[in-house]
Amino acid sequence: MFGRLRTRTYNSAGQLVQNTTFENQNTAAFLPLQGVQYTESESHPLWRTRVRGRFDMDMGGPFTSRKRYSVMSNGEEASVEGIVVDGQTHVQTEAVYNGPYLPCSPTFLQWPSFNSSSDSSLKGFGTTAIARCSPSNPSANLTESVGEIVGDGLPSIIGGKLLSWRAMSSQERRRSFGDEFLNYQFGWLPFLSDLTDISRSIVHADRILDQYDRDSGKLVRRGYRFPTIVSESNMVYLDKRSPWTNPSSDTLQVNSLINKGQVIRSEYSAIDRWFSGAFTYYVPPSNGLRNDMARCAIQARKLLGLSLTPDSIWNLAPWSWAVDWFSNVGDVLSNWTAWAIDNQVLWYGYMMEHSLHAYRYTFTGQTGYRSGLQPPDVYLISETKLRRKATPYGFNLSWDNFTTRQKAIVAALGISRS
Repeated sequence: MFGRLRTRTYNSAGQLVQNTTFENQNTAAFLPLQGVQYTESESHPLWRTRVRGRFDMDMGGPFTSRKRYSVMSNGEEASVEGIVVDGQTHVQTEAVYNGPYLPCSPTFLQWPSFNSSSDSSLKGFGTTAIARCSPSNPSANLTESVGEIVGDGLPSIIGGKLLSWRAMSSQERRRSFGDEFLNYQFGWLPFLSDLTDISRSIVHADRILDQYDRDSGKLVRRGYRFPTIVSESNMVYLDKRSPWTNPSSDTLQVNSLINKGQVIRSEYSAIDRWFSGAFTYYVPPSNGLRNDMARCAIQARKLLGLSLTPDSIWNLAPWSWAVDWFSNVGDVLSNWTAWAIDNQVLWYGYMMEHSLHAYRYTFTGQTGYRSGLQPPDVYLISETKLRRKATPYGFNLSWDNFTTRQKAIVAALGISRS
């Protein structure tokens, strides 16, 4: 990419006395802005022979792609002009620059970091996603609702604390309003939500259980998307300078010692995470006392959450919410319950992430050049795409650590490591 500066000098009679052209090859200067891409993926030749709409086997695998690239808002090159006339000799000098015109020198432009998740963090999100979209999740959770009522009692009647309003001091009145708000948010709203879920499950029991029976042994596709995380900020990155040209000339500038502009760096970050998978589970047919008992237990858990499983016991612990605030122990136990009790496995499951981290460099204020032309914004972008594969029993698990029963189920379903 060339930068060309042409200068012409005229004497007091207007005659051209000097015509000079300077050219700079800016390839080396632009090396810091050259992008790079790194991709790591497995080869899956059977993908080309797949039949759309028909699932024969899982043909995907882990994938990692990291890319850095730069973007100019209005192109890279510009034309900047300047004219200087000597007040005593009346000699006139004209300069015209054509070439790269940036907010600052490329050596000052820094790349943003890759803000992708670590493998362990991404698999943790996958565990949470599986727990939230599992087809074995109960339609209501009567066990936890009853346990909370037994442990904490029914929520206080709304407005009950305000009945003795006249006898309260000003401080007690303020406290009573706060107590009422907490009672409504964390007492009545969850209680009414539980009642609604239980009522809906009872009313639609036949439809829920029939659908659950029909999907037994079939491929049940599910997906879950986490909320997008977006952050933005601005800062003064460089101060008291002019935009960058190469070559440069004092003729272009109003005063080479007066550079009043600033370079503002705007930071933008966005992270999208989502899960896609296909579950299969087994509900024993009604055939004999043992199968009927197993069906009743599975249906009771599916319809009303009636079971004393590890996840329900965990959720009833008064301190479990605090642990789950910093970890996903509850999700791990929920998935274990689905694997062990509901005979559920994953035909395939993938946790994916797309992260974008960008810097925008914008010049503001006086350029110091006679033409006053503002340089285009420069964007430097670091982008990451990740895909991580689950085992039939979720993330953070190894095939070698499966129990004999788990391996037998996987073999019976024809699921392989590939």
